Order: sequence, then structure tokens, then C-alpha cells
Amino acid sequence: MTDMVTLIAKTTPLERELKTTSRTVHESDLPRLGELYFTAYEPGIAGDSMQAAIDDIRASMAGKYGQFLPDASHVALDETGKIVAAVLVVERAIGDDTPESPFIIELITDRQHRRRGLAEDLVLLTMDTLFNAGQHDVALRVEGTNSAALALYLSLNFRRWSPEENED
Repeated sequence: MTDMVTLIAKTTPLERELKTTSRTVHESDLPRLGELYFTAYEPGIAGDSMQAAIDDIRASMAGKYGQFLPDASHVALDETGKIVAAVLVVERAIGDDTPESPFIIELITDRQHRRRGLAEDLVLLTMDTLFNAGQHDVALRVEGTNSAALALYLSLNFRRWSPEENED
């Protein structure tokens, strides 16, 4: 198992127009989100089958990882309206070793659409949504060896978080 790093950032209002066509997540997106989840990762990461991936996304939306926030969860659409990236957010992650803030439980980009700024735009949109809802922070976990994801999050002013920060 790889080491996971917890990161946290202040929420902020949007300061630029996004180049991504997006909208909030709908329950009807479940099949496509499961497909995206299954195909975006190496085999076995998102489950042993497409159905297992769909079931995990369904469980995520039902609260398995915390109270799902559909208004803060967004999808990016290609020119045909197909979902090509998604960010899924919960009110608080389950467990004592996470910040007491909204938590990004998944940020997925279709392999064919990577390196186009979709993930960055979705995180910025989530940060704006949370800011406008009165939330001050947003957190997430990422594999410590995922240099591309770490670079993205650091460029968006995320910083390392540790449970000791809650011991005030």
C-alpha cells in the first residue's frame, strides 16, 4: 500500500472564467461515473468489474464515505455533452484522521482527456461552490507518489494537513 497524504486548502471564489463546460452531478450520471471511475485507473483500482465500480460510486453518493454534497460535486462535459471528468465531494470524510471540512473523495479524468485543465477547473469550481456556501476549507487525500496530482493541488494552494492540527 502506498502512503497517502492529506491536503487542505482555503476555499476561494472563482477569479477567472473556466474553460470547461460543467454542471453539478445528477443521480442519473451514475452509470457514466462508474464507467469513468473504472476506466480512468489501472485495472483493479476501482474494483474488479465495471459493475463493482458503479456500485462503489452509488455507495459514495449514498454516504459510504460521508454525506455526499451534490451541489459541490461537478462533472466536466466534452463537446457532445459526455462526462469526461468528475469531482465528488462529501460534507466530512469518515474517520478521525481527516479534517473537519468538506472532503474531495474522488477526482477522475478520462484517460483521453487528461492534461487539458479539466481537473483544475473542477477543483476550482468546487472551491467556489463551497466558499459561496460558507465553507472555509476543503481537503482531500492523494497518493504521495502521484506527482501529477500533487503538483496540481500544490498549484491550487493546498498544503499538508495532519491530525495534530485538530488538537487545539
